[in-house]
Amino acid sequence: MSKPLSTYSRLYSLSILFLLALSLTSNKLNAQNSVQNEIKNILTTLKEEPQFTVFSDSLMPLMYNRLDYQEIWSDTSNINDLLYCIQEAYHDGLNPEHYHLEIINKLLETHPRSPKEQAQLDILLTDAGILLSSHLIWGKVQPESISTTWNYDSKEFDGDRVELFLEPIQGNLIKEAVEQLKPKNELYVGLKKSLFEFRKIKENGGWHKLPKMENLEIGDENDEIPFLRKRLATTSTLFRYDTTVLKIDTLLRTQTEGVTVVNSPSINPEIDTIRSVIPYSPIPYYDSSWVKVSYLDTLSRVFDENLKNSVIKFQKMYGLVQDGQVGKATQKALNISIDDRINTLRINLERTRWINHEEKDNFIFVNIPSFELYLHKNNSWYYQTKVIIGKPYHQTPVFKAKLSYIDINPTWTVPYSIASKEMLPKLKKDANYLSRNNMKLYDRSNKIVDATTVDWKSIKTNNFPYTIVQGSGPGNALGHVKFIFPNKYSIYLHDTPSRYLFSRNTRAFSHGCIRVYQPVKLASILLEDEKYTEKKINEIIKEGELKRVIIMHRPTVYLMYFTAILGPEESIHFYEDVYSRDKRVLKQLDKKPY
Repeated sequence: MSKPLSTYSRLYSLSILFLLALSLTSNKLNAQNSVQNEIKNILTTLKEEPQFTVFSDSLMPLMYNRLDYQEIWSDTSNINDLLYCIQEAYHDGLNPEHYHLEIINKLLETHPRSPKEQAQLDILLTDAGILLSSHLIWGKVQPESISTTWNYDSKEFDGDRVELFLEPIQGNLIKEAVEQLKPKNELYVGLKKSLFEFRKIKENGGWHKLPKMENLEIGDENDEIPFLRKRLATTSTLFRYDTTVLKIDTLLRTQTEGVTVVNSPSINPEIDTIRSVIPYSPIPYYDSSWVKVSYLDTLSRVFDENLKNSVIKFQKMYGLVQDGQVGKATQKALNISIDDRINTLRINLERTRWINHEEKDNFIFVNIPSFELYLHKNNSWYYQTKVIIGKPYHQTPVFKAKLSYIDINPTWTVPYSIASKEMLPKLKKDANYLSRNNMKLYDRSNKIVDATTVDWKSIKTNNFPYTIVQGSGPGNALGHVKFIFPNKYSIYLHDTPSRYLFSRNTRAFSHGCIRVYQPVKLASILLEDEKYTEKKINEIIKEGELKRVIIMHRPTVYLMYFTAILGPEESIHFYEDVYSRDKRVLKQLDKKPY
């Protein structure tokens, strides 16, 4: 039996334990102080002698100063959550490597870490969090660098920015906070889903370039057609066949002689058909039943009605002429690589982040590449119609403005550039050109001038001293209706006498303004007034006099540029990059931000 410790021995042992604890606490405090000093030193010398490049050289110093330069990322679970969010940014079309991922992982793998390395890790984690948040809120690319006319809203935060960033960290709510920053609108969600699906297609091998196959007719048969079938099936554009099959235990046999469906007995068989090894018999087997299934036929060498309709479906989704023919434009679209399609989705996810903080209802959205106008009203896509946009050398600018009024039977004040460059040569040949086209000439005092008295040969393109105004009427260049949303670019929506151009698939014909296919219908929808139904607007048009109608509920007109958007039935639609803007966005999207 051991002897009890003496009072002295107990006191001695306690003092040793106390000194040990004091030493450990002191060492811990010294380590913390060392890290604090290193954080302060790094941030102080960040601009003069940077040890590494960071994005946030304004908010981050404020944050650490508020915390007396203590570590922000002392909780391992917070670090793991931030790294998870950085990796998830891949699914939003962003590059996780742009958020210091390589150096952060290298420092995390370093054991033990020196105070300096610990300070570097903490600063880089903070900078990565600020950078990721910024990109999800405002986008990575500056839209002004792509379109100088850009005037869309940029979200501003009320309150203390330091607290807004620190609160999720202190509450262990990083994942939830980052998720809240992402756009929730249907366009973003649809593009993100499509990006995931197209990346899956790439993982499964993507698709191969198709051989040339123009002028296919129903009933044609050749060895190239199965390649077309497989290409359409890859992006879920090939229609399925419905057939009745006899289910015998695990075997499915079709009523079509000699054909069976793979992946039996699923009611959703996979791609392809194979020849049956069991002869067809109409006599049911024991414990069998007839069931309907749909399947994809990617082996048939025949160009049939089903395949033609599948081509039309593809053409509709890719902004092409819907004729069911695999012509040059359709073949070009089919052969665009999977990587290019993925990048297009990433580019347009970025564009969606730019406009995330705009109005959610009561707006007109003109998408330039698709030549379409959409009216969002009563919390739904209320109306859609075709438009004509500016030529590549007269590009329709990207900006927003409030719709103020509608002119019925408008006059047209000819823009200076059109008057001096396009009409002046005609006037030099024929001074009666203006009178024949219901136009009047005004001098700088706003007095009418007889065009036949002007010495047009002496007038220069760079010094055109007149204003030309075309009167209301059927020949007016603006047609019967004009929609005005005041802006410094003199851009507006309007009717046109050249209605045949709406039958074209590619509709870039104007000098920048947007011509609307059904302007009377659009006007009646916007005015919401019994005095301005389609019938009554047409009666006003017949009178031939200018009538200005003020819009009471002024919708915002958004002129935007999306080469991929969500279409009917939530399927993704791709459009040609008519103004060649995608490459500039992609270049900046892929560029390191620091």
